[in-house]
Amino acid sequence: MKQTPKLSLLLLFFCTMPLFSQFNVNNMSVEAGYGYCGAIEPYYKGYKSNFSSMNHFNIGIRYMFTETIGAKVSYKLDHFVNDPGGDLGITYNTLGVSGVYNIGKQLGLTYWTRDRIGVNAHVDAGVAFAYRIGQTDYERVGVVGIGISPMYNISNKFALTADFTHNITTKQHYGFDGQLLNEDYKPASGSFYNFSFGLIYYLGENRYHSDWY
Repeated sequence: MKQTPKLSLLLLFFCTMPLFSQFNVNNMSVEAGYGYCGAIEPYYKGYKSNFSSMNHFNIGIRYMFTETIGAKVSYKLDHFVNDPGGDLGITYNTLGVSGVYNIGKQLGLTYWTRDRIGVNAHVDAGVAFAYRIGQTDYERVGVVGIGISPMYNISNKFALTADFTHNITTKQHYGFDGQLLNEDYKPASGSFYNFSFGLIYYLGENRYHSDWY
């Protein structure tokens, strides 16, 4: 009879294991997108081109520490080139980190859409290795950005996503046309934006990801 309480607790533990296991969710995802890079400034406005086109690509790995807060490391390619011609411009290869906030969950959007539609907001910081067209040397440009990423859940492993990000550059010596901004090599700031569509793949052995649980 003295063993009965211990036995009861042991049986309760094994019976409730499935209940507790359903709260285990995946936290990591791989994300990739393709879209538009838009140069705002600086570049010489006398050109017939605005150095903006469908020349943006991004890929990243995101980890959610909680249901609403996470972080992301990413690589972005933005190719600013004149059209017609293609002989003037600059290419940004950007390595960055982001803080991610799931505002869709905070506002109850995922609940009201039955875990179909979500929204992440993010703040970015990184360094761009800027190569001018036809040149092998590069300069390092600081890039900070803020963006919003709607998501549409299509399965436990995949979701569609879109993203709009506004970026600010720091210590930029060459414009988006690839031309030197100041003869005295004085740096300047600039801005550009990205608009892309992509796919999210959820990593992990659990059934659900924290985006939708």
